[in-house]
Amino acid sequence: MKSTKAEIRRWRPYVEMFVKARELGLRLSGLPIPDDETRAVGRLPVEESNNGLGLKVVICAPHPDDETLCGGLALRLKQEQGAEVTCLALTLGSKQSRKMERLAELKAACRLLGFKWQLAANPLGLDNITPAARRQPEWREKVKITALNLTALDPDVVIMPHARDRHPTHEGCHHLVMDALMSNRRRRRIIMVETEFWQPMITPNLLVGLSDDDLALMLAALTEHRGEIKRSPYHLTQAPRLMNNVRRGREMPGMEIKELDFLFGELYRMSFLEINGEIKSAAARVW
Repeated sequence: MKSTKAEIRRWRPYVEMFVKARELGLRLSGLPIPDDETRAVGRLPVEESNNGLGLKVVICAPHPDDETLCGGLALRLKQEQGAEVTCLALTLGSKQSRKMERLAELKAACRLLGFKWQLAANPLGLDNITPAARRQPEWREKVKITALNLTALDPDVVIMPHARDRHPTHEGCHHLVMDALMSNRRRRRIIMVETEFWQPMITPNLLVGLSDDDLALMLAALTEHRGEIKRSPYHLTQAPRLMNNVRRGREMPGMEIKELDFLFGELYRMSFLEINGEIKSAAARVW
């Protein structure tokens, strides 16, 4: 079994190359180079859940690997709040020949991140969760299955793609989770967090900073998805994507950053689903 600390050490040199490249660019531009302290991320001000058992976070993943690609907030909640993070894998991808492999890859990535996992439906997850499928009679059963999973997991925080994340399964995942949440009776308010990957959100309201070690661990976890990175080594563009998120986030209303507090960050949209079904937007913030 791979050691989390060992994997962080293994990937740190790669992450530090981006740090050094930025420092070189600042030097060539005649701009001051901030020290490490200015890149420290602040603690997340999230309280324990009402059940007194600690925060429960569920990542509703349209595919195996989405638990890692946009999992920065969940990782920090686990590290700093002791949150119990579960990846609810809605699908194992569309290729039947890869499903068992992708399940093994999901298990390995979650083990490294310290996340729990479960399939939305046994033995190989759901299929065809797209916006077009939402108009089909089978959608109601998929909503019921997802709602039963969420009831059993009883989350305080639900993480899912935003509604216009361009990839059909990502968009379908959003609608499936929202339909399931709206069909369910809840005992308390739920924090909903929307993610972006294939298409940026127009109105994110949460920028979460990630440390060099956080990014190193996430890259190590992404490499557990061996079949996917062999097809397309997308993990190699994760660091610049997170750097660009900080550029975008620092200019958005309510998230203005006078000084660069961190180099890597993830953008989200956070809102609150009340017991009566009303959705309230959260104030913009930087963590």
